[in-house]
Amino acid sequence: MPDPHLAEADRFDPARTARALEDALRRFARPDRLAALLRSARTDPRLLGLSEVRPWGNRMVLHEDPASGTRLRLQHWAGGDQDPHGRPHNHRWAFASTILHGSYVHRLYGDVADVERRLAADGGPARHLVERTESVGGSYVLHPQAVHSATAAAGTVSLLLRGPSVGEYAVRLNRDLTAFAERKSGVASEARKERPERPFGTADADSLGALLSSLGLLD
Repeated sequence: MPDPHLAEADRFDPARTARALEDALRRFARPDRLAALLRSARTDPRLLGLSEVRPWGNRMVLHEDPASGTRLRLQHWAGGDQDPHGRPHNHRWAFASTILHGSYVHRLYGDVADVERRLAADGGPARHLVERTESVGGSYVLHPQAVHSATAAAGTVSLLLRGPSVGEYAVRLNRDLTAFAERKSGVASEARKERPERPFGTADADSLGALLSSLGLLD
């Protein structure tokens, strides 16, 4: 059943999209709704095909609303130095996120244009403007031009609800944090070496479901 709040998502109105995503995410995160989504998605070829097995953690798409361009993703963070989310980056879409278990250190750097101006002025490395810890029960919303990084504690579980894409690609700073050296346009356009080593399957979905049950996150 589509969430009525997602109908408010509008790629031309980031503020409206942010409100819609945050409101809808509260409903998706309820234990009964989460359990129902997991049961439905575990054998859905479309949603399994959008999900990913990655060295830094698995990401399962639980819901897609093509009409609004929104997707709900369950994320299990393995932690460690290989996680690219630890390097400052933006996204092609606005999103709302909440922590179900664990935590991560979240650093905010400003908009892409602001970061580029500061790097041009001082040569870098880029310095964050805000650092905070995202923990269980907290939530936040970021717009597509916001540059951030997230360093998760191993085993962290989060939900992310993304809005419609508003740009062709997102950017990520290099390891020295002195320039935006990488562009990312989504899994479909990744080079073969960048893609997951194997598809996400029903067994992976069941493992995530068992984990959430063990953590008391499902009804």
